[in-house]
Amino acid sequence: MQQILDGILEAIKDEIKAQKHYQILAERTEDPKIKKFFEQLRMDEENHEKVLRTRYEAFAKMLKADKGED
Repeated sequence: MQQILDGILEAIKDEIKAQKHYQILAERTEDPKIKKFFEQLRMDEENHEKVLRTRYEAFAKMLKADKGED
């Protein structure tokens, strides 16, 4: 179970890195359509991060319950 949590944390870090990358790309462009495109990608990554955080919390809760820490 800890392996799952570690994997989710790694994925969260990847999502945050992608958000920063898309934000930089959005800031560098002058074209409003391209800016909007990169901003949408950044928001998609934010949503992925939220989903992963929710799953992390659920697995962490299960792990605590399995260990009798509930």
